[in-house]
Amino acid sequence: MQRVTEYELINHGIEHSQYFQGCRVASTLYRHVVTGIGNNPAEAIDDCLEQVATGEPSVDTEALEKRILADGGWEFFPETPALCDGCEPDCNCDGCELNYYVSIRYNVAD
Repeated sequence: MQRVTEYELINHGIEHSQYFQGCRVASTLYRHVVTGIGNNPAEAIDDCLEQVATGEPSVDTEALEKRILADGGWEFFPETPALCDGCEPDCNCDGCELNYYVSIRYNVAD
């Protein structure tokens, strides 16, 4: 299992799925990128970590998670802002096509 040597956490925030531009590694120092979605930052980061864990190359996500928490000064990943904070009044978020997006660009040891 490989370890992440460097990473960048990108908080895209709440976006409509139709307009989200995505995240790439072109013109960066990184070779890998994953984008997670959820109802809040914590869910989106967890989605990213799951993609890193199941992708190629196989990466130690436990160590990466600890680094992200330490670098962010968090004990837990933040649960705010929540998706419904960005919705129209009286929205229950069912089918509204808004998501909270977070990306992680990263490199692994060769």
